[in-house]
Formats: sequence, C-alpha cells, structure tokens
Amino acid sequence: MNRIKLIFNQTLMISTAILFGLGIQACAAAVLYGDKQIVWDWYTPFTIIFTGFLCSIPSVIFLEEGETEKSHFFVKVVLHFFAILGVVSLCGKLFGWYSSLRDYLWILLMYVVIYFFVWGATYWLIKKDENKINKALEEFRDEE
Repeated sequence: MNRIKLIFNQTLMISTAILFGLGIQACAAAVLYGDKQIVWDWYTPFTIIFTGFLCSIPSVIFLEEGETEKSHFFVKVVLHFFAILGVVSLCGKLFGWYSSLRDYLWILLMYVVIYFFVWGATYWLIKKDENKINKALEEFRDEE
C-alpha cells in the first residue's frame, strides 16, 4: 500500500473511530453520570480529523515495509503506540477534549480500542491489495 493511500485510509478510520468513541462516551456519561447533552466547540470536528491525520503519519515513519527481524518490529510497534498516544494526549489537551482524569481515562480507553481496530483494518487492507497484485501477476505468467 503506498504511503498516501495509507495516510488517507488511516486518517479516515481514526477520525471515524474517534467520533464513534465519543458517541459511546456520551452515551455512557448519560447513563452513568446523568449528563444530558454533548457540548462541543465549533472547531471540534476539525480537530478530530486533524488528529486522525497526525496519528496516521507515524505509521509511515515507524512501520516501513520489509522489516525482517521480529525484535526490531516489536520495538517499532511499541514506539509507534507511544508516539501516537503522545499525539492523542497532546491534541486532547490542546483542543479541550478532556478536563479531568475521568475524561482522560475515557480517551485512553478509546485510544487502545481504536489503535487495535486500525491495526487490524490496515492489515486487512494491505492483504487485500497483495492478493489483487498476486492475482494480476498470475494472469501475466506464461503457461508452461
């Protein structure tokens, strides 16, 4: 998968998952704490898309294709996880997504769920592209 397509797909998945997670957070807050409405600043939807974009950049930087050693790959994944956690925490603080520890814990929970969802979906998309490429190559092979 080329880099631009990876960034676009991950930005779309991350932004959608953040919106879904915020909806679940608002639903839980209504049930658990009696909150009746979500109050967002006018720019909040833009910050979600911007954060999704910023979170997709480390995937291109850290997770280069062709890594063969498992220990190096594991270190890259751990660095990737914490780099994106830093981006989410910083954006959340700058854009006012959380103001208390309770809110930040919701953000952390959503982050972990979204991280693994995006990993799985990206892996599936890459495998799907590889299968298309392999199928196209098989059509061009000479029959022997």
